[in-house]
Amino acid sequence: MNQSYRLNTKNKSDNHLFLIVVVTVVIIIVSLISMLLYKSHKEHIDVSRIYGNWKEIGAPLQRTEILTFSQQGVHRDHRLIATSYEFDGRIVTIVTGSGHWVYERVGTERSPQLKRLTPALPPQRFILEGYETTVNMDGGGVGIGQNRRAALREHFTTE
Repeated sequence: MNQSYRLNTKNKSDNHLFLIVVVTVVIIIVSLISMLLYKSHKEHIDVSRIYGNWKEIGAPLQRTEILTFSQQGVHRDHRLIATSYEFDGRIVTIVTGSGHWVYERVGTERSPQLKRLTPALPPQRFILEGYETTVNMDGGGVGIGQNRRAALREHFTTE
């Protein structure tokens, strides 16, 4: 009887040790995954992801708008329009003296683009400088340039 009691006690202590090891490993794994997710989220919302010159897609060469985002603010065609802006990882919000401007980051890592959401007309899309070869910049054929003209025509026609 003494011997069986010792075996049961040993099994119980082994089970406790095993449980402690499993719980510790699970806590470590969950902590590592949480840290990686937090780091990924911080990189995703990092404002430096939109720094640079963004060139309008589909506009005539002489009327192509260029947005520049930097630490100093936002420039449109090399003129300062706002000293601050908000970026949440997907949406860029700019408040200027002439209104409220909202852009959405669209496209892919190989073709980063901004799409203007507000004001909605005329529609505009921008591509980060250096990636112009990934899109048709002149808007020839049926493209963003054609859509822009159609949107303007629709906006100013009265029926």
